[in-house]
Amino acid sequence: MKPVDPQSLPENRVSVVVPYFERQDQLDRLLAGLDLQTLPASHFEVVVADDGSRVEPRVGGHDYATSVVRQPDEGFRPAAARNLGALAAGGDVLVFIDQDCVPAPDYLARVASVTTSAWDLTVGHRLHAELDGWTPAAVRGWLGGDGPAPSLIDEPAWLLDGYERTADLTRPDDRAYQLVLGAAVSVSRHLHEELGGFDESLRAYGGEDWDYGHRAHVAGAEMRWLADAVVWHDGHDLPGRGDLTSVKNVETVALARRLPDSDVRGTHLVWAIPEVVVRVDAAGADDAVLVASLESLLAGTDAHAWLGDGVTSPIEDPRVHSGEPGRDVLARARWLVDCDAVLLHGTTLRDLTRSAPVRSPHLHLRSTRDANRHRRGLDPLRPRELPAGVCIERLVETPVLERHWQSRSPR
Repeated sequence: MKPVDPQSLPENRVSVVVPYFERQDQLDRLLAGLDLQTLPASHFEVVVADDGSRVEPRVGGHDYATSVVRQPDEGFRPAAARNLGALAAGGDVLVFIDQDCVPAPDYLARVASVTTSAWDLTVGHRLHAELDGWTPAAVRGWLGGDGPAPSLIDEPAWLLDGYERTADLTRPDDRAYQLVLGAAVSVSRHLHEELGGFDESLRAYGGEDWDYGHRAHVAGAEMRWLADAVVWHDGHDLPGRGDLTSVKNVETVALARRLPDSDVRGTHLVWAIPEVVVRVDAAGADDAVLVASLESLLAGTDAHAWLGDGVTSPIEDPRVHSGEPGRDVLARARWLVDCDAVLLHGTTLRDLTRSAPVRSPHLHLRSTRDANRHRRGLDPLRPRELPAGVCIERLVETPVLERHWQSRSPR
């Protein structure tokens, strides 16, 4: 990446938001790193969001503006702390840095030079070092080139593999959310507000950044990993901290309720947030037509169906709803299907998503991300033809359900 001219960046655009809890030594090291930023002090502020510490954090005097906002101690609430800090911040770019991190001197300048549009999300390059016990003076000496460096820790290979797989997040896939790190994520204020911030109901260790990254991906955000924008994390990442089975399982179950990904929820359970949202035009369709169609659409797929206003489901299936899907569902589901009452032959919706976007006279399937970007005038959708051997049949006449089921039964 080319060097950044900090003087060319506009003033008062960047707000650094630091979630904090009872580690003044870590905050002091972080502030020492911010003291050395090449981005002029007039161009950024620091907001420390205290998650209920017994003693209010001290920020001291700095050339850049600082403030502290606090919330009561109601357990582990980093998501709420980040949102509180963002609400108090005045910048157009929100740079979230965890208290146990130290940014390289050019970190803010590099992030600010890239996070420039309303839909940008940028992830810094998190490296690891043994910083426990280091003083602010030692940090300034190290980063300024006048003192020794700390002991370094190997970088997690799974992160590097992920960034290579997604071309530094510029070609994000469905698991790109796993590469969004709350310790070093920056977003436009517009995007943060569009997402509704971090999910404050996540109140155990981990997961709120992955959920945030997933929703940003679904919303159609412009994502990018910056290899040259370095943040130093104190100590190992989670897998390097010993046996944390219970911690990881709590995180996984919490994410399973929110993220439609088999990595966290398996493939055979029913959750309130589906992978596929199916909106069926049920107007005029009788109960037998809807029963046959819904059975076909939901077979073998992590999907829920909505029948529109005024239509009552004829079956007792928790995946079938009246009305329209809610905002929370549309913010997380990966696929959108709009269709008539149809039967699928030779496929399931899960298999059909592999060919998306697909459009036939009676069914339209596309990713939620593509639909959101298309609404903003980006990435025009070019639906493909149905795969060979696949047929989508609109149910015109009411079937005799018993005969319909018998026709598929093995003899």
